[in-house]
Formats: sequence, structure tokens, C-alpha cells
Amino acid sequence: MAPVIVLPPSLHISPYGSALQEKPSNLLMQKPYKDSFGHSTPNLNSHTMKTNTEDGVPLKDTSNKPFATETKCVKARSQNNSPTQGQHSFAWTKYKSVTPVSSHAPMQRHQVDKSSNPFEEILDTSHRTEREVRASLSKLRRVILTEGLPEEDLPKLTLNSLRSRVWKHLLGVYHVSAREYIQLINKGRSCVYDKVRNDTFRTLATDKKFLEKVNEEMLIRVLNAFAWKMKSSSSCNGQSVTYVQGMNVLVAPFLFTMSEIDAFFSFATFIQTCCPLYVTPTLQGVHCGLKLLDKCLQILDPELFNYLRSKCLKAEIYALSSILTLCACTPPLEQVLRLWDFLLAYGVHLNVLCVIAQLILMRKQLLKAPSPMKLLRTMPELNAKQIIKLTVQLAQKIPDKLYDLLVRHPFDPDVATILEKEK
Repeated sequence: MAPVIVLPPSLHISPYGSALQEKPSNLLMQKPYKDSFGHSTPNLNSHTMKTNTEDGVPLKDTSNKPFATETKCVKARSQNNSPTQGQHSFAWTKYKSVTPVSSHAPMQRHQVDKSSNPFEEILDTSHRTEREVRASLSKLRRVILTEGLPEEDLPKLTLNSLRSRVWKHLLGVYHVSAREYIQLINKGRSCVYDKVRNDTFRTLATDKKFLEKVNEEMLIRVLNAFAWKMKSSSSCNGQSVTYVQGMNVLVAPFLFTMSEIDAFFSFATFIQTCCPLYVTPTLQGVHCGLKLLDKCLQILDPELFNYLRSKCLKAEIYALSSILTLCACTPPLEQVLRLWDFLLAYGVHLNVLCVIAQLILMRKQLLKAPSPMKLLRTMPELNAKQIIKLTVQLAQKIPDKLYDLLVRHPFDPDVATILEKEK
């Protein structure tokens, strides 16, 4: 059995490694390694995975929607087993711990279909070293930013959709276990079950496409199982990671995009590695994000900032839902998914700037409004392409010290202390 490696905070907090500190346009300027593609090596593609029931557990159908069977995939083995930032040679098991993953895929000559889209080309590329894996992930991020994922027929999304594959790669989800998920479900109601039931019935309740694909029982199962999983995990800065209101909206895009089992493990990895402080009882990360929104807006658009302040409007009053749910509370769902492509590629911290981008896009109306809160109570429908383009521009104007706090606020408890001292 592979030993469990407990990583220091700087390494376990994110699947992005050192790339998290890079501003999007800076990553766009990076050139891929010359030897990144076309090698005869183990395959990176998570959906050359063997669909199987290795655990020997029959998948019980407890809702109108069937479970998918267990899926596994292999990953390129690092030539150096020491944990370093940016490596993807680990599979996440528990919070703050990872297990090395070895590849048993046969060596094979890789051929790329020139007619395939760039995403398929990247996902189907074989790799020989960890460096090549990181280079492909970097290229994947750039293509997401420059081209965006192709349009998909949302009501007819398959469980093996391109977006599902891309998200799992970005999060480093290369192994899911039907046995573990079913064991968590069989534990029954968790201590937060009633809280979950109070929220799930109104999750994206006006979105017909979502309701056609995801039913309430799926939401309840995933969130209740997540609560059990977190109960046995380590705390974050002395605060338990548990179910909080708004988490039902955070899990919705995963369930819409993936099979239920893939959604559970992707969601769990997302919470544990990307934004654990967003789901502590005090919502520490969310409140830090709101404070940082005010600081960034003051730099990016002083006139708008001062006007909102003159109306006694701080970010915590009008932006709480947008920060907590990474804008998933704002329709339409198609645009939410495109925005999340960007956030999962470059870091959820950029959601703070995405909210500012929305404010700037409606600044004329806000500055003319005698009561801007009436406009802010319901944000305009998302236009992901427009918001992402402006967010990338805004990121370049944020001072490095402030950007560092922005990057760290979803997972580093020290940010709250720093912001408190700066009052």
C-alpha cells in the first residue's frame, strides 16, 4: 500500500501549484515545452479510463437517475517522488493528505486526429514525465481562455462530456470510488441533513434545463455524503469544513456536468483544495473575499467605490451570494458553466474580480441610480465572455501584494489576520 504523504499548507491547498500565482495574461505568454506533445507515453486522458466495478459493489439506483459505474484513470508517474509545487503525481484522499499514483498504462505511439478540436488534442496527448503533464495542463488553461470550450447541447450532455473531462483534469480528479460513495450514502442522515433539505428544493429552481437533468435526491445524496466525508477529515484552522447554506448552489454545476459519482468526488476535491475556508461555520474565506472586493474596487474604480460607499453599500451587503456561490446564483446556467471553465482553470480567487467586472459593466446605471441597491439586489444575467475578458484586464492592475492576498484568501487563514490588521 502506498504511504500517505501529509503535505505542508503551501502544497496541499491547491491543485494548481505555482501556476495559481500567475495572472491569466502572464500564463498566456508562456510557451509550452518543446517536448510536450507527440511522445510514446502513458495517456493523460482521464476518459481512456476503464469503466469497471473494481470494488465489486453493485451500484444501487436510489433515484430516477442511475449512478454511473466506477471510473479510474492513470496518470504519468513523476521521475522525482518528492512533493513539489505544481506536481500532479498525487491522488487526493483525505483533506491535507495525498497518495502517490503510479501509471500502469502500456507504452503506445500516440497519434492526434488533426480534425479534432484543441481540447481533444490536449486530453488525448500522451506523456512521459511530470513536466509534460504540467505543460499540457498549462496549455489547456490557455486554450480555455483564448477559445473557450465548444458549445454543447446542455439538455443532452453525456456523462462523459468534454466539460466533465476538462474539469476533472483541472481539479486533478483521476480516481473515483463507487464503494466509498455508497458507503457514505449508507451511513444515512448526517447531522446537517435537515439543513441540506431546507436548501436543496430551491436549488436553481427556475432553471428548467437544470431541473430536467438533476433532481433533488441527487443533490441531497451528494451533500449528505460530503458532510459524512468531512466529518472524518481534518479541520481547517480549527474550524470544521461542513455543509453551509449556499453549498447546494456550488454543487449544482458539477451535478449538471458530470455523473453523480464524478460530481461527488470533483466537488469534494474542489472544496477541500480550492476553497475550504468558504465552507467553515464562520465563512471566513467568503468574508475575506468581500473585504478584498472592496479593496480591489477602490483601486480599479475609485468613483464607483466612493459612490457605493456614499450609499452605505459595502460588498458584504450586495455581493455575499455572488462570492459564496462563485456567481452560480446568477443565470443563465450556460454562462455560469463558461465562467467556471475560467475559474477552475485559473483559480477561484478570480471570482472576486469577476464580480467587480459585473459592477463595472453596469457602472453607468449604478452611478445614475438614486438607490443602486435595487439594481444590485438582482445582478444582470451573466455574459461570461465579456466578464472574463474584463477580469483578465483588471487582474493586471491589482498590485502584487494585494493579488497575493486575493489568491490565498479561499484557503489560507492568515489572510483574515492580515486584513484585520490593515483596518
